[in-house]
Amino acid sequence: MNKNIFKSVRLYLGMSQREFADYLQIGQSSVSKIEVGQRGVSDVIRAKIARQFEVTDEFQDFVERNKKLRS
Repeated sequence: MNKNIFKSVRLYLGMSQREFADYLQIGQSSVSKIEVGQRGVSDVIRAKIARQFEVTDEFQDFVERNKKLRS
């Protein structure tokens, strides 16, 4: 999982960095650092996302549309 997918999950859920940090039970600074590329997404954080977030076709479409808008 890269920083763009990580941030896309947060945006898809409509959460602020603080809310997403609480959702994942990590610090807000960790979310911020991941999103700007200063820190990678650890296995622990990936596991928390996998336990709490279901990747649906709708989410995958959201990520693809978001990519096109950034281009």
